[in-house]
Amino acid sequence: MTSQIVYTNSPHDEAQSYKAQLEAHFKAQNTPFLLELVCQDELKIEHAHEIKRRCVLSFSGQKVFVIAALSLNIFAQNALLKILEEPPKNTLFILITKHPSALLATICSRLPHTDKRTKTTPPPFGLDLKTCDLCALHQYLQNADKQFNQEEVKIQITALLEATKQAGIRLGPTQLAQFDNAIHANALYLRPSYNLLPLLLSVLQVRG
Repeated sequence: MTSQIVYTNSPHDEAQSYKAQLEAHFKAQNTPFLLELVCQDELKIEHAHEIKRRCVLSFSGQKVFVIAALSLNIFAQNALLKILEEPPKNTLFILITKHPSALLATICSRLPHTDKRTKTTPPPFGLDLKTCDLCALHQYLQNADKQFNQEEVKIQITALLEATKQAGIRLGPTQLAQFDNAIHANALYLRPSYNLLPLLLSVLQVRG
């Protein structure tokens, strides 16, 4: 058993399932264990500090930290990087999230991955790309800043890309690269309208 990253559609549900499996495993092996479950919508720096404090506590058996989050603050990830690279003795870390883009490349490169995601159809995008104009775009962006959290912005970016296909709008390599960049920018908490505006303008420009 090794530390690893798990990608899944429902990180919190997966964490509960993982916890039950690990408990059953260690009990069957008659192995003393300490299992810590950390489930957050966003893993913040204070959560990382608490994990670091608890993982160095003295315990003779196996320690496992199951960390599930929809998003992980970049400062929290940097704080955890060293213990993920060099964990304390008999300590494992299971990171559970929805997308590789939620994690720093340095963390992704350190741990093996298991992908349990099932393909889901994104919800309809909030604009009709065939008919929308700049006025409709402005209203949509105003609402985005008020209504969307980080995870919902990521869903909107995916939904926008799907909507361009359905509308028959063919994007070139430059426009497609913008979508990849937007996913990364979203992980840095760029304001929703600032992130979505360049994508929408590119789409309208291609649409003509």
